[in-house]
Amino acid sequence: MKIFFEIEEIDVDLDATSVALGTFDGLHIGHTEVLNLMKTAASRKGLKSFVYTFSNHPKELLSPDNVPSKIMDIDEKVQIFTRIDVDYLALIRFDETQILFEPEDFVKEILIDKLNMKHLTVGYDYKFGKNAKGNVSLLVALSDKYGYTYEIVQPIMRNDVRVSSSLIRELLSDGRIEEANFYLGRKHFVKGLVVRGKGVGHKLGFPTANLRIKDNISTIKSGVYITETLWQGKLYPSVTNVGSNPTFEQTGIHLETYVIGVDREMYDEIIEVRFVKRIRDEIKFNHIDELITAMQSDLSKTKAYFKL
Repeated sequence: MKIFFEIEEIDVDLDATSVALGTFDGLHIGHTEVLNLMKTAASRKGLKSFVYTFSNHPKELLSPDNVPSKIMDIDEKVQIFTRIDVDYLALIRFDETQILFEPEDFVKEILIDKLNMKHLTVGYDYKFGKNAKGNVSLLVALSDKYGYTYEIVQPIMRNDVRVSSSLIRELLSDGRIEEANFYLGRKHFVKGLVVRGKGVGHKLGFPTANLRIKDNISTIKSGVYITETLWQGKLYPSVTNVGSNPTFEQTGIHLETYVIGVDREMYDEIIEVRFVKRIRDEIKFNHIDELITAMQSDLSKTKAYFKL
C-alpha cells in the first residue's frame, strides 16, 4: 500500500482508480462496507483501490470547541487499511485549503485530475467542500460530466441501530465493550509504547505493562477488562485496568496490562491491547490486601474465560 500525506505527493500519472471517501474514524462495519464495495468495484472494473481521507478530524477547524475524540490514531488506522489491502491511501491534513475548495473544484482537481477516479464509493451522508455544500446528490449529478460511475452506501443497520462512529464512542465511554466490538466488527484495541510506571504491580505480585495513551484518543470507561495482548507477533491472554488507580491516588488515565505467560519486562516495546469483556468498575480499596484479593479474582475470571 502506498501512502500519501500531502496532495502534492499524489502521482500525476496514477493508474485509474476506484475511490472511497470518508473520515473513517474507528473503521467500523459501516466503513468496512464502503471499503469492500469500493474494492469489489476496483476488481470488477480493473482499477486500483484508493482511500481518500484525513489525518485529523475536520471539526478541528470547522468546530474547534466540539471536536470528538478519536477512536483510533493514525498508526492504528493505517494498520487496518493495510489489513484490508488497499492499493493507495491518502491521509491528508484537513486545513484551510480543504475548507475553501468549491465542491465541483474538489471533484475536478482532486478526484479526477489527481486521483484519476473512474469509480466512486461513498456513504449516503458524505459532505465536502466549502461550507459543506458538496453532498452525494452533487457527486451523482457530476458523474456524467467527469466520466465516473458511483455507488452510494445507505446506512448500515444492526439490531435496528444505525452504525456510526458516535455510537462506538458512546459504547466505549459506557464500558459496553462487547457491543462496541459487535458494531466495530473486530475487537477494539489500543496500541502504544510500554513505559515505566511506579512499580506498584511488581510489589503486589502482578507486574503490569503500562501503556502510554495518546492525546485525544477516545478512552474506554475506567474499569477492569479481560483483554488480549499482541506482543512480538504473538497473542497472549491478559487482564487490563484502565483508570487512575484511586487506591494509590494517582492522577490521569493509565492503562496497565497483566500479560499471562510473559515473565519478562516489555519496557520501550510496542504492544497492542485488545478489549474483550468488562469485569468490574475501578474501585478505591481501603487496604492493599483487599486490592490483591480483587486482582486475584480478576485473574481467575480471565483464566476461566480463556479456559486456561
